[in-house]
Amino acid sequence: MKMRKTTKKHVSKNKIRDGERDRLKKIVRRQASELKTKNKRLRNGADKQKQSEAQIQIDIKEIAEQREELLHVTRVGKLAEFVSSLAHEISQPLTAILSYAQAGQRMLAGREPKLREILQYIINDDQRAAEVIQRLRTLLKKSVPEMKSLDINTLINETVVLIATDASVRNVILKSELENDLPFIRGDRIQLQQVLLNLISNGFDALESSKENREIVISTKRLNADTISVEVKDSGCGIPSRNIAKLFTHFFTSKPDGLGMGLSISRSIVEAHGGRLDVKNNPDRGSTFYFTIPVDKKDTK
Repeated sequence: MKMRKTTKKHVSKNKIRDGERDRLKKIVRRQASELKTKNKRLRNGADKQKQSEAQIQIDIKEIAEQREELLHVTRVGKLAEFVSSLAHEISQPLTAILSYAQAGQRMLAGREPKLREILQYIINDDQRAAEVIQRLRTLLKKSVPEMKSLDINTLINETVVLIATDASVRNVILKSELENDLPFIRGDRIQLQQVLLNLISNGFDALESSKENREIVISTKRLNADTISVEVKDSGCGIPSRNIAKLFTHFFTSKPDGLGMGLSISRSIVEAHGGRLDVKNNPDRGSTFYFTIPVDKKDTK
């Protein structure tokens, strides 16, 4: 009988210990779960703090960039005022040069053909410079462009003549591959020349480090019944892929002394003419700037 009582007590104590162990396990599991949750919250808090700090750094950088852009806009605005004043001052001596050259031609009427030819060159360049100044003043006043029916090939040939001296000094060969019998386009001659001059000048810069194949090829072709394409292809260093997407944005430049305005203005001019300006890297070397321009609907070619 005593042995049986001892066994019952032993079993009862074991049950108590098992129950206590289960209760303790539950407590431990609950506390472990709570610690895990708290640890997760702490990690999330630390991650959010890091994200917040990173965002603050991004915001600071963006504010600094916006401040620099604003300062740049201010400088460009001041530059526009200076250019407007300068254009007015330059117009006066240009008018005097034109008068003197025309007077010289009259005095040499019927003799000295070579000298009269030189005077005619002076008159032509004087009038072209006066037109550029007039268009510049018009552009600064945000006036409507002077849209006329134009032969794009003639426009390109005239532009090549304007920049031929610069090309010679830089030891760059300018080539033209112009499709024949293209229909006329409709546009502002001076503004489109500005676009071409800018693209060709960029080609000059791209060829600075090239010792061979220093050439720029300007070509035209008819894409379809309504559109003509113009390409300016160089054999220079090409454009880093990271820069292509932002190349036409205001104030972006890879040149140490650049304003970052040329390409953005050029794209705006082309778009105002109903076309599109873009760029691509060539398969071998260099890059090609190309733009489309609509055919003049009044042209029946």
